[in-house]
Amino acid sequence: MRPIAVILVVVALVASGLAAFLAKRWLATSAERHEASAAAVEVLVAARDVPAGAVLQAGDLRWDKWPAAAGNPHLVIRGAGPDPAARFVGRATRFGLAESQPLTDSAVFKPEAGILAGMLAPGMRAISIAITTPSAVSGFVMPGDRVDVVLGADVAREEGKRSERGPVAQYASETILENVRVLAIDQQIARGRDGAAILGKTATLEVSPKQSEVLTTAGMMGQLSLVLRSQGQEPGPTARPKTFTPDTEVSKALEAVRSGDAEGHTAVRHHRTAVRINRGGAISTKSF
Repeated sequence: MRPIAVILVVVALVASGLAAFLAKRWLATSAERHEASAAAVEVLVAARDVPAGAVLQAGDLRWDKWPAAAGNPHLVIRGAGPDPAARFVGRATRFGLAESQPLTDSAVFKPEAGILAGMLAPGMRAISIAITTPSAVSGFVMPGDRVDVVLGADVAREEGKRSERGPVAQYASETILENVRVLAIDQQIARGRDGAAILGKTATLEVSPKQSEVLTTAGMMGQLSLVLRSQGQEPGPTARPKTFTPDTEVSKALEAVRSGDAEGHTAVRHHRTAVRINRGGAISTKSF
């Protein structure tokens, strides 16, 4: 057989083998895709952004295809029976839902006892505190935000007593609650679509029964301020010992005055008035 014929035969065999390999691989890939498509399930999700406390309508819901392996018992999956989305229509949301976020039974409630009561997590309470524009981050604390509560108070005052350097008074602040959810500002339970600041007079917070007692007592002690937390996944209340910040830590000059440091209080000496007193001809001088 001629060499050229041998070469042509070899090339033909290689080409046919390669074609068979590619065809087999294409068939396997098609089968895998078909199996993956067959294993997908339809999960009930939010069709658009839904604020907390909103009553769901049919247009707020839609079905999305999810891999069956990604499912969990809490998801609402479309089956052969009655449409499970129907039971969500007319229910209110406990918290805001983002577009394409899966619906769960724990995310909604029947608005029978009131919207705010339904938004509370089991075992939690709602309590309102007075706020001002400065104490609520200039109105940028919104419903759904997480905040810390800081108490500022006059922790030591000796009424009617004076030292050589003036009245004795000491102020301090401390964080009394951490990572608390804001339910409402005044009667607004959802942030506006335009994101404008809410200048309210009260903030309603979600707290435990013990925390409600802490807030009530703290409100009688001094001024409460809300400290806005980041939207990131921050840790909850920490187990570290509680600390406070006194005025002497803020002002080194005040610390020097109270400690009697001669150099520290020379700049804040008080003016003393001398008065001459005549008691039956006996002259004496008294400084005040």
